[in-house]
Amino acid sequence: MISDYLVKSRELQKIVAVFGLLLTSVCLSFSQIRKPESISPRFVAVTFDDLPATGGDYAAMKSVTENLLAKLKKARVRAIGFVTEYRLTEGAEKPRRTALLKRWLDDGYDLGNHSYSHVAIDQVPFEKYAADVIRGEAVTRELLREKGKELRYYRHTQLRTGPTEEYKKKLSDFLAKRGYTVAPVTIDNNDYIYSAAYSKAKLSGDAPLQKRIVEDYVRYMESIFDHFEKLSREFLGYQVKQTLLLHANEINADHFDKLAAMLRRRGYSFIALDEALKDPAYKLPDAQSKRGLSWLHRWMLAKGLPMKEEPLQPDWITKLVQQGNR
Repeated sequence: MISDYLVKSRELQKIVAVFGLLLTSVCLSFSQIRKPESISPRFVAVTFDDLPATGGDYAAMKSVTENLLAKLKKARVRAIGFVTEYRLTEGAEKPRRTALLKRWLDDGYDLGNHSYSHVAIDQVPFEKYAADVIRGEAVTRELLREKGKELRYYRHTQLRTGPTEEYKKKLSDFLAKRGYTVAPVTIDNNDYIYSAAYSKAKLSGDAPLQKRIVEDYVRYMESIFDHFEKLSREFLGYQVKQTLLLHANEINADHFDKLAAMLRRRGYSFIALDEALKDPAYKLPDAQSKRGLSWLHRWMLAKGLPMKEEPLQPDWITKLVQQGNR
C-alpha cells in the first residue's frame, strides 16, 4: 500500500512538474508577443494650408469651409489652418471671406500665418520674403486677438525654409523675433493633385470617376503614412508624433471623414499641434534644402543620411489633371 502510494505520488509530482514547465513556456511566449504596430497608439496633428480655401470664388470657398469644418467636428479632430491673406482679396469680397476665417475660430480651431501671397522663397531676396510674412499677419492676428488668442505659428510656403544656409538662418531668426514657432510637417503628400483631379470630375458630373479618385486618394494617403512611419522607426527608433499637411480644398472638404477613419484604423489619435511639437524629435537639427521636404527627411539629411522618396500618385491621376491644362 505504502509503495503504491509512493509510486503514484512520484507520478503526480512528475505531472505537476511538466505542467509547470508548460505553463511557464506559455507565459513566456505571451510576454514576448508585441502588440501589432498597425494598432499601437499613434498621434497626429492635422494642419490645413491655404485658408480660407485653395481657390474659386466666394461661393466655392464657403462650400469648402463649411464642409471641411463639419467633417472635422463630426470626426472629433483638432486642427489648425494656415492663412494666405491674399485669398481674402480687397473690396466687397474681403469681409465675407474674412468671415470664413472667423468660422474656424468660432468652431474652436486655431489659425496660423502662411505668408500673404504664398511667396516663392527661392525667387525673392530675404527682405521681400520677410515683408510678405509681416503683410500676411494683419487680418489673422486681429481675428485671433478678438478671441483672446495670439498668432503663434508660421508655416513655410512650399515647405521651403531657404535656398541657402545663410538665408535659412536669417529667416529662422526673423521668425523667432516676431514670436513665431515654425509649424513643421512630417507627413507631406500630394493631396492638391488629387483635389485638382477630383474637382474636374465633380464639375463634369462624372460620379463613377469621382468615386474612383476618392478611393485611390485614401489608398495613396495610407501608403504615405506607411512610408513615413517606417522612416520614423528606422531613424528615430519610435513613432514620432506626426504633423500632417493637408490643404483646404474640395477633396478634403468632401471626404476628410474617410481619411480620419483610415487613420483611426491605423491606431492614430488626433492631437493639437502644440502637443505634437513636445515630441523631442522636433528639437533635432533640420538640414537646409532647396526642396520642400518632410522634417523626417530634413533630420536624416542633417545626420548625413540619404532621404527616401515618398510614394507618388499614379499616372492616371496626373493625366486627369493635365487634360485641358495645355
